[in-house]
Amino acid sequence: MQENKFLKFLSFMWNPLSWVMEAAAVMAIVLANGGGEGPDWQDFVGIICLLIINSTISFIEENNAGNAASALMARLAPKTKVLRDGHWQEQDASILVPGDIISIKLGDIIPADARLLEGDPLKIDQASASCI
Repeated sequence: MQENKFLKFLSFMWNPLSWVMEAAAVMAIVLANGGGEGPDWQDFVGIICLLIINSTISFIEENNAGNAASALMARLAPKTKVLRDGHWQEQDASILVPGDIISIKLGDIIPADARLLEGDPLKIDQASASCI
């Protein structure tokens, strides 16, 4: 499910630093400078600009980090070498079905529960689910 980018951006204005900046902006408008002068619009605009710049930078940084994490996860998506129609093919591990024959070698991530048909005994690191 894709998150709403606008709501994500607004969420960066909901933290203690932003609350202080928002309160300062409101006080700049509500409180007069004294001497019969009106609200301090320059301070209000300056504070709001800083708030928007701060939120924009935070949003861009987190968005870039999220994109990098998604790209990394896509690259690390488990693939496996499976025997289909008499030929070895590299396929996504998510399409394996019971009865598929897979080929594994040293360092491979084992994509599913498997039964060893032939070869040397294996030692499996279950924390990372890879062959050692």
